[in-house]
Amino acid sequence: MTLDQQLAKTPLKYKRYFRWKFKLTSRGREFNDRPLEEIMKIDGVKSKTTYAAWEKTNEYKHLVDLYIMSHAANDLLEIYNVMLGKAKKGDGKAVDTVIKLQKSITQNIKENNLNNKNNNLVEEEDEEEDDLII
Repeated sequence: MTLDQQLAKTPLKYKRYFRWKFKLTSRGREFNDRPLEEIMKIDGVKSKTTYAAWEKTNEYKHLVDLYIMSHAANDLLEIYNVMLGKAKKGDGKAVDTVIKLQKSITQNIKENNLNNKNNNLVEEEDEEEDDLII
C-alpha cells in the first residue's frame, strides 16, 4: 500500500497533521507553511497532546514507515549512480556494491510482483463472493 492510499484511510485531522509535519502537499493544498495552531483550529483540535498521543499509535508509525520507504527508492537510485560511476573507474569495492545493489533491486522487484499477484487474487476472491446467492 502506498502512503497516499494509507493516508486516504486516515481521519482528516491526522491526515492534515501528518501532511503538515512532513511538508507534503495534497492536490495543490498546502498547509505546511501555516502554523500548527491554524491547522488545529481548522480541524477543531484543542490540544497538541491529541497529536502527541496519535504519534504513539501503530497507525502513525506505519505512515512514517511508508513515508520513509517512499524516499528510499530515490535514495537507492542516487547511491547506485554514485557507485556505478566509481565502478566504471575501476573501484573494486564499488563493483561489489553495484552487484549487491542490482541483486537487491531484482529481489525487490520479484517480491513486489508476488505481492501484487497475491493482492489481485484476494480482490478476485472478494468479487467472486459478492455474486453468491444464499
